[in-house]
Amino acid sequence: MGMAGRKIGLYSERIVESVPSDRVESLITDVHQNMDIAKTSISDYGSVMNEETKGLSLIVRKAMAEKQKLSLAPAGIWDNQIFAGCYTFKNERLANSNTLPFYAFESERLEGEKHGFGIYSMFGHISPDYPRLLKLGISGIKAMAEERLNEQLPDKSRNFLQAAIISLEGLNIFAKRHSDMLYKKAETMVDNRWKKELIRAADALAKCPQNPATTYFEACQATWLLHLAFQLTGNYLALGRPDQYLNPYLEADLMSGGLTIAEAQEITDCFLLKFNERAVDNFVAAQQMELDRIQRENEEKWRMRSLTDIGQQRYNVRDTIDAVNHWNQNIIVGGVKPEDGSDATNYASVMIVESFRRLKMTNPVLSVRIHKNTPDWFYRQIAVTLKTGGGLPAIYNDEVIVKSYTNFGIEEKDARDYANNGCWEVLLPGRTDFYFLKLNALKCLEWSLNHGACHVDGKMEVPDQGNPADFITFDILFEKLMENIRYVAEGAAVHMKNTHPLRSTVAPTPLLSALLDGPIENGRDMTDLGTRFVIGGTIAEGISHVIDSLCAIDKLVYKDKKYTMSQLADALDSNFAGYREMHADFSNCPKYGSNDPTANEMGERVIHQYYEIMKKIDEETPGMKFMPGVGTFSWFIAVGEGTGASADGRLLGEAVASNFSPSVGAMINGITGAIQSFCHMGLEMLPLGSPIDVGMAERYVAGEEGTTRLVGLLKSFVDLKGNMLTISVADVSTLKKAQEHPENYRDLRVRMGGWSAYFTMLSGEQQEHHIKKSEMGIF
Repeated sequence: MGMAGRKIGLYSERIVESVPSDRVESLITDVHQNMDIAKTSISDYGSVMNEETKGLSLIVRKAMAEKQKLSLAPAGIWDNQIFAGCYTFKNERLANSNTLPFYAFESERLEGEKHGFGIYSMFGHISPDYPRLLKLGISGIKAMAEERLNEQLPDKSRNFLQAAIISLEGLNIFAKRHSDMLYKKAETMVDNRWKKELIRAADALAKCPQNPATTYFEACQATWLLHLAFQLTGNYLALGRPDQYLNPYLEADLMSGGLTIAEAQEITDCFLLKFNERAVDNFVAAQQMELDRIQRENEEKWRMRSLTDIGQQRYNVRDTIDAVNHWNQNIIVGGVKPEDGSDATNYASVMIVESFRRLKMTNPVLSVRIHKNTPDWFYRQIAVTLKTGGGLPAIYNDEVIVKSYTNFGIEEKDARDYANNGCWEVLLPGRTDFYFLKLNALKCLEWSLNHGACHVDGKMEVPDQGNPADFITFDILFEKLMENIRYVAEGAAVHMKNTHPLRSTVAPTPLLSALLDGPIENGRDMTDLGTRFVIGGTIAEGISHVIDSLCAIDKLVYKDKKYTMSQLADALDSNFAGYREMHADFSNCPKYGSNDPTANEMGERVIHQYYEIMKKIDEETPGMKFMPGVGTFSWFIAVGEGTGASADGRLLGEAVASNFSPSVGAMINGITGAIQSFCHMGLEMLPLGSPIDVGMAERYVAGEEGTTRLVGLLKSFVDLKGNMLTISVADVSTLKKAQEHPENYRDLRVRMGGWSAYFTMLSGEQQEHHIKKSEMGIF
């Protein structure tokens, strides 16, 4: 091991389970207190529409709106914080919003609505090119755009490049306003330490992001300010691999003596706490009324569903609440270097993971990349952090994910640099325009067994494939299922291909586009397919139940011939009412998650066919990538509500398993059996990913023995070729106590499919669901 590696290892051993500074402890308290404070939201930022601007292109007007917003949004800093820029202002009881000045004519808005887009069709499942800002500064990025403007270009490209320059000017104004505010505030300070810190932040913002960063503090401040600017302009974005782009500045400061380890760790803690200042807890009456309105609208949308959302779930107020503190703020650390595939763990990786152990917050959502050469001490640090609960960090296995991306034609160097978006889907940070499409695979099987109709309300949703009684072999049934999966996936891909570029007609994103690889180089906004990669991710829901249902049908109908397809169809029509014995038989067949060979083979067959369908769609759609994944995010209850009874014994309306987790009761061979089953699924065929969510009781991970057990589990996951894993550590007794006395468990977190949430903030229905899953060892 080289000197740098040895130093990081020694640092890790010393820092893990250390104590936060007094400042950090105080800020943690402030964040929790801020969650209880009702705030006034700023929602009026005027308009850029006047006689001088009405002749300008829409994208230039959008840029002017972004610049005006960043010129007017309040500047501030929390007491005792070292980083400036706020979404909420605790003492002032004030909150910013994503409201933009008006920039579109009525005719433009109406035209956008025809295609399903509006002026607030903003973007969240994307990771900007933060390294570009830190390396080039605003001045360098503007120079790129100005250089392109010197070329012979069509008007559309010139308008975009001019818009990008205007938006970047707005970001620079935002930084200068904060710098001026900090200098002014410092003049009034009596506390000399606080005064020096204010001046340090002011100096940093006076220099960077206009110019490249040179210190760790500057890099963190510039990254945060850009992230805040995106949120203020309506783009809720992930942050890619911050340990990779922040570490050069951190390591230089540590090696030069500019920072001590303790000082650097406090900077990291304060930086990550900034992502939690927006968190809310209490719902005032007006907020609840708004949620009720969303509920009514979503029920109506579900009734009027069409091909583009066919087979999807009915949204509930519950599903709005569970993500209330989730702003797509995902980060991922660790992994390999894109250049040569060597281990990329560094000082920043260690400090970021340690911050999560200390802070016990929900934002940003932390994921960690591991592989066969991940250092043992980093495995241990990950395990220690996992023991704090909340399902963080989520685990990604480079061995499988990099291979799955190259299977879809992505160069290995790019694939090695993968990150995730606002939830868990894999993308290439800084160079991807990403959009995901949901596909309820269990619904596809329901249609095959119900003449193309929905069991919930009887609505015809896909073409009738005929009488199930005529499916005389299992292979015929299997192909009918795949026909429906193909039908929905192809329809969704066509819809995206036809409508995705139309976003640019009403909701271009010049600021975001300037911070991506491709738009300036191509002279096209991100919404005009300007990025290097445009990915349509198809997420298959309910796959666990599809596998279990197929196993049951194959055994009881086609092999044992105990029941006929007509009997099964009748039983599903009646939700198994009057079919008690039959329900028991279908419930007790081989299931995915038990490491049963029959279920494993069936699952791999399902995933392989799904992969082949998506591969064909991808190959037939030049200019876009269509990739498969499996998951539910946090909507596993809602997905089930919109889906009828299934042949695995699940009843109408019952929740489906989360992501690619086994169904309730399937884990008869424990977590190890579930993971072994999961790793048989051919996960290298799912480049978007497919998390398996498992739970462990606190007593199983207690002490050093528990840490060693977790490390062994993580290493086995890599060896078995799993791709994504979340581990939630919580006892059922703790969850029940939190229901009774929520005031004592404010930092108790649970995993919600693509993020973590405070348990006490969830609806009663979600809480009960988590308790039930905890009892079964799944999350």
